[in-house]
Amino acid sequence: MAQAILVTLEKEILEVAAYRKSGTGKALARELQRVDFAARKVKVTQPSSLLSENPAALIEEMKAQGFDPAKMRVPPEQWFPAAEGLAVLRALIPHVTANLNDFKQPNPILRDLKAAEALLAAAQAQGVRFHFTKGEL
Repeated sequence: MAQAILVTLEKEILEVAAYRKSGTGKALARELQRVDFAARKVKVTQPSSLLSENPAALIEEMKAQGFDPAKMRVPPEQWFPAAEGLAVLRALIPHVTANLNDFKQPNPILRDLKAAEALLAAAQAQGVRFHFTKGEL
């Protein structure tokens, strides 16, 4: 299965189904370091700093990998305003478009960024917070 960086919302909204069906996030996961570097260039929050995990899911993953979660500190899930994510995405999209040669696969990255932007715009309109999550597709 391929790694992906996915948008996770605090509560379900209608637009989530279309976002999940599109299967986006793989290119963003593959080139997260380059995207973070681009974010530093345009002086916005790095997408990797908006990553968080559900503690219950993290504990299950630790158990599956043979770790004892009772011996480790599991961080709480963090939520960010959708407006913060939109500011990041809306700064990155034109930067990636203008600097295609800085990325191995700029078109899939742009697709991922635009899909996340559409979902976060809907989330902002409904007052729903978000975070990015590492996942498998």
